[in-house]
Amino acid sequence: MDGALPLAGIRVLDCSRVYAGPIASMLLGDLGAEVWKVEPPGGDETRGWGPPYWGDPADGRSAYFASVNRNKRSLVLDLKTDAGRGILDRLASACDVLLHNYQPSVARRLGLDPDRLRSLHPRLVVATIGGFPGGGAAAERPAYDLVAQAMSGLMSVTGERDGGPMKVGVALLDLTAGLQAAIAALAGLVARERGSGTAGSHASVSLIEAGVASLTNVLGHHLATGEEPLRWGTGHPDIVPYQVFAARDRHLVVAVGNDAQFARLLEVLHLPPERRYATNPDRLAFRDELVPRLATAIAERGRDELVQALTAADVPAGPVNTVSEALAGMEAAHHGSWTQLADGIRLAPDPIRVDGERLPLRAAPPRLGQHTAEILAEAGVSDEEVAALRAAGVVA
Repeated sequence: MDGALPLAGIRVLDCSRVYAGPIASMLLGDLGAEVWKVEPPGGDETRGWGPPYWGDPADGRSAYFASVNRNKRSLVLDLKTDAGRGILDRLASACDVLLHNYQPSVARRLGLDPDRLRSLHPRLVVATIGGFPGGGAAAERPAYDLVAQAMSGLMSVTGERDGGPMKVGVALLDLTAGLQAAIAALAGLVARERGSGTAGSHASVSLIEAGVASLTNVLGHHLATGEEPLRWGTGHPDIVPYQVFAARDRHLVVAVGNDAQFARLLEVLHLPPERRYATNPDRLAFRDELVPRLATAIAERGRDELVQALTAADVPAGPVNTVSEALAGMEAAHHGSWTQLADGIRLAPDPIRVDGERLPLRAAPPRLGQHTAEILAEAGVSDEEVAALRAAGVVA
């Protein structure tokens, strides 16, 4: 279905690295865009974030790198050189979207300043990801996901009620910012096509701002009341019961979203209905009394039997799976073929389906500079120029 993919014919120049930017470009690649991943001579730093590695570690395909770099081709280009920046402009002139996540001062030195790019390439849609919002010194501060989770308030509401702040188990705000950058790039493409056909746009996302905005209902609670949100462990500030419980053998979650579901939960647990728990505001008021009663009843049951009974009663519930169990569940749901394999690398698929069809794995995560020559040829760089650039160390 390659030719029928939504972004077939769109070309993306991906000058980003690490996680948020590569997530954005990978999503565009999954949807059919041709992605040229521009890497410095040392490569994207996540190539060395191992072990584990797929294949020879010298290939630089760590499991981390591979997880966010499928459906791309790699070329090595030294943007610290005048010749490298000249090649960058030739590549950009052949592309529809350019992504990067460099600090503004670094971007200017590398020829990636959005104003410069748009003046030279008016149709180019530029999407950038930074750490901190605003301009000036703040925009120059580097930020990884851990810093964003801390400074956005996310860590303050993650963890046990009487424990310390915790980070989420994955780089959630990198992922969030990457998704938003991909959406912004798509919006820029739509706006370009709806307009005069000659104007691109520049969209920017910062990890910290994405993090604060991602607090959604927690932030809404604070804005409505002025109260400082608390940590609730696996519980929920506004819904009860909505948390992890320990069954006789293993853990499960129960996620009651309305009063009818709660009534059915009581039936499954063989507990009598009580007026003081009838509505969610009542259950919030009596949380410290109600949750232990539910926990005692749940602890008497086997996890899988109880999940089955709750599911049959239309009460949202599920086991707390390990990663291997979650993977096995996906394989079972897709007749044993959920993951995709390319060049010996096993990868999760993009969860988006188009007209019921899974998006194809069109290219394995690339080796460093694997496609330099062919990409440069496609951009109109002659063999003689490529040879000279290689000799000068500008490309590899």
